[in-house]
Amino acid sequence: MADIYQAITDQILESLEQGDVPWIGKPWDPSSRVPQIPCNAFSGRAYGGINIPLLWSMAEKRGYSQDRWLTFRQAKEAGGTVRRGERSTLACFYKPMKRAVVDDDGEPVLDEDGEPQEKRFAILRGFNLFNIDQCDGLPDKILNPPTTSVEGFDSVDGLDDFISGCGIKVVHSLDRESAAYYPKQDRVLLPAKERFHDAEGYYSVALHELTHATGHESRLARLGITDFDGYGTPQYAFEELVAQMGSAFLCGHFGIRNEAHDSAYIASWIQALQEDKRTIFRASGAARLASEYLKQAYQENRAPTSTNEPQQESTAKATPARRPEADNQDIELFGHQWPLGSSVKLDATVDRATFRAQTLRLKQLGYRFDASTQTWTYSAAA
Repeated sequence: MADIYQAITDQILESLEQGDVPWIGKPWDPSSRVPQIPCNAFSGRAYGGINIPLLWSMAEKRGYSQDRWLTFRQAKEAGGTVRRGERSTLACFYKPMKRAVVDDDGEPVLDEDGEPQEKRFAILRGFNLFNIDQCDGLPDKILNPPTTSVEGFDSVDGLDDFISGCGIKVVHSLDRESAAYYPKQDRVLLPAKERFHDAEGYYSVALHELTHATGHESRLARLGITDFDGYGTPQYAFEELVAQMGSAFLCGHFGIRNEAHDSAYIASWIQALQEDKRTIFRASGAARLASEYLKQAYQENRAPTSTNEPQQESTAKATPARRPEADNQDIELFGHQWPLGSSVKLDATVDRATFRAQTLRLKQLGYRFDASTQTWTYSAAA
């Protein structure tokens, strides 16, 4: 079996060594396309995690016009064909797993605190995709799907509300020369918007710094923020990788060009990927969680437009009839509690970062918290 970890890492490394950052594109070229979050053209489902930079990288390298992909079989089922001689692009299905450690008698092995030890591993399976630019005969609904608004944003101007509504203090200054996040003060400092060359430059930099802010101990508690050991260190280089990928995921989500790019860390990233083929998987996972945290925080902080009864009734009817499909990393996040039932009571003794990540994910999956019972209940079953 081919080493998919290494194959994917090698593809990312090839781009970095050529000076091309897969999650950035070409912000210096106004005529270049604006990357969108890659999705399956047949099902409409967005790809996530490591597949985002993978598919972006190949679309940029081969000059594809869209970030829409499908399998060979899906192209055929849709009524089209993949052109003869076209090369596929590697993507992957990644699912972290846990398994109890047992002795020769099949009894669980306990750690020094008397808790059962667990072995972590992952199911990793590769599969091949083709861009719709590589196909002929696809129907119009595949080639030109109806446009959809992104969480209520009608234009890039709506991002001002997003930036101010994430629950993170953002301060602008005409005198400031650079953007930064300060963990001790827990605030983002930015030059005034008018000092940026264009709106996309401002928003991508702001999203980059907000991604850093998700690492605060009160949020996702990433080591690069909570245990800062200096700029230029391997730990902070990894944090910068998370921030750049996180801001890129958000820019792709909102349909703007990502211009938050610092080439100073490329050499560090190349070294980290060369030393550990799983680094890019960990970074993309952390970036995904950070971007989802910001979107969820905004949704929670955003005031409802109305409180009348018809709107409440409409919201109730919009409750999903069944639990949303699991994310690839849910099994690792919830451990022995997976699969989740209609009600979930979290273990408050787990580390703070894991606990916060679990509560965030439960909200995304449609669970609601009952303070009286300290239990999360799936909304459709409430």
